[in-house]
Amino acid sequence: MVEISKVRLGISAEHYAIQWLLNQGHQVFHNVVNTGPIDIVILENNKLIPIDVKIVSLRKNKDLLDSQRRVFRSPNERQKELGVRILNVDLVNNLCYWNENSV
Repeated sequence: MVEISKVRLGISAEHYAIQWLLNQGHQVFHNVVNTGPIDIVILENNKLIPIDVKIVSLRKNKDLLDSQRRVFRSPNERQKELGVRILNVDLVNNLCYWNENSV
């Protein structure tokens, strides 16, 4: 099996998130720069919502029980200031879901 770089996984996650958001009926605007606090902006109820896409991953521990735990992603200080919501993308199970603790 070929190992995919983190950059390519991130790009795949963003594209999956865009497709998911479009299917939810949102207008989607994608950031063309691959760095920064915002990956995507959606228009929801006449309001712009900034989004950061995060890949769901599991902890890499030798302890079997602990290795099954998901890594928690939270917005950084700049993202909190901007009101960025975190959208988690699970590429293994083909799922998207919002981070409960994001703005």
